[in-house]
Amino acid sequence: MSDFAKNLRKFRKQKGYSQERLAQELHYGYTAIANYESGRNEPSIDDLVRIAEILDVTLDELVGVRDTAAEKKLLSSFKKLSSENKNRILDLIQALQN
Repeated sequence: MSDFAKNLRKFRKQKGYSQERLAQELHYGYTAIANYESGRNEPSIDDLVRIAEILDVTLDELVGVRDTAAEKKLLSSFKKLSSENKNRILDLIQALQN
């Protein structure tokens, strides 16, 4: 079973949705979610985005992309900053990207 299939099931259950309810939210037939969770089918990119929005998770979480150790350390450090310093870092990042 793919990370997507496992994560879809996990996040769907966390949201308290049945397979049928999630399928209704997406305007799918009632078996579509079961097919995703079993790995028989995979959604399009557009449908992945809609699923993530409905389940209130990121695409990375839904498909199983994991942060590297360096990214986790950076995020942890960023979270400890004051709001003012967070804004400074974001401004610096934006300046470096330009």
